Amino acid sequence: MMEEAIREFEGLAEQDDWSVAQQKLALAHRGSGNLDAALRLIDVARSTGITDAPMQRVRLDTAYGHILLSDRATLDDGLRVLDDAAKRAAQYGLTHQLRSITDIRRTADGPASPPPR
Repeated sequence: MMEEAIREFEGLAEQDDWSVAQQKLALAHRGSGNLDAALRLIDVARSTGITDAPMQRVRLDTAYGHILLSDRATLDDGLRVLDDAAKRAAQYGLTHQLRSITDIRRTADGPASPPPR
């Protein structure tokens, strides 16, 4: 369905919607463990989004960071990208996005350690 939506947005010349569809498809691939496809699609989304709206930039960076966190080899890069996205979200008062970033970071940190006895 997502790939069909992307083709529809291409036909409509809706660049922003097409870019968002690429982003969502990238996250779907990340969720299924296909990190190569996820990285390829998020790179497309990041390079083709024509808006510089803070919310869209935060969303793209959050998705990118989330994908990077999925691979131990790129974990540090993912944390850095999420830190930058969190700063931008805080700067523009994007509290929902900031909560999402916090939740994603929390999952990267793993389960909390049990309290000391």
